[in-house]
Amino acid sequence: MDVMVYQASRHTTEAMKQVLAETYKKYGYRMFDCTKEQLIRYNHDECYMQKRPSNPSEKFNYVTFEDVDDAVKRINSVFIPMSHGELPKVQWSLHDNNRLLIKEIWFYESKDQDLYQQSVERAWALNGHLDVRVEQQYYD
Repeated sequence: MDVMVYQASRHTTEAMKQVLAETYKKYGYRMFDCTKEQLIRYNHDECYMQKRPSNPSEKFNYVTFEDVDDAVKRINSVFIPMSHGELPKVQWSLHDNNRLLIKEIWFYESKDQDLYQQSVERAWALNGHLDVRVEQQYYD
């Protein structure tokens, strides 16, 4: 299996800092191959109106990303404030024939985990943290 990896780095001085292994987190992202309007219509017409749970994967395929940069841009990950999204060391990679974007993060300081999580929650509350077509997977 081919795996494409992209290492996000901030400053050379931070690259020399040690990450805290116990702060490791892993997330997966897939994006449905449809427009936002198609997804909204599916959720309304085929789920809400039919009193069925939403399961977009039964109707739409997943996007095949060109590369890691394309995937990262398209999932549209937002943080409020944006600077808190830059707190962890981040490693991105593509799997499953470029349909699954994996994000692995480690923090340099324990307190940064809370700031990062708060920035995600603020973004969700105000407008959404990810593109609405993104399906997020959590790993233990």
